[in-house]
Amino acid sequence: MTPDQVLDRCRTEWMFHDMPRDAVDNMLTELREHLEDSARAGKSAAVVVGDDVAAFASSWAAEHPSRPPRNTPGLLARHAYAGSVALLSASHLVGRTAEAELVPGSVAAVCLFSALMTFTPYWRAVLHWPLWRWTALSCTGFAVLLALFLIGREPVLLRVPLWATGLLLLPGLAASAFAWWRGKRRERAASA
Repeated sequence: MTPDQVLDRCRTEWMFHDMPRDAVDNMLTELREHLEDSARAGKSAAVVVGDDVAAFASSWAAEHPSRPPRNTPGLLARHAYAGSVALLSASHLVGRTAEAELVPGSVAAVCLFSALMTFTPYWRAVLHWPLWRWTALSCTGFAVLLALFLIGREPVLLRVPLWATGLLLLPGLAASAFAWWRGKRRERAASA
């Protein structure tokens, strides 16, 4: 494995263990330094991490004591907001309509999305799944989408005009812009 592959695998494993982003960044920096020292000495990455990168990353994660408490209601609200905005935007774009219809199936889809994203932090680690798990996930996802479609398109609970979807999108865009600005500011402060 190359050092970049080792770092990527460890990042995924640490994210799977739901470690805080700052801790993951610090651990990656430290591991990168060890790998660079090893490369300068003419040794492979396996000297640092061993043969099983996942086991190395898991043991390092187990030694890391600080995991902040999860703000479950806050996460659930953010995921519900993101799912609602995505669903309404997709309804306008795919249907090419100025008015999106909110039906029981779409409410159930947003609730399912919010629950999965909030209560399963392991979703970030699925990039390294084998093919059979991706196949199982795809089949399950298809069955769930079919069930949501069969729940029905009636009754229409609410009609949302395009301008209301745009207004609903604004807080998320503002929060993203602020997070980006704050990250850039931290980078500049760290490099100074």
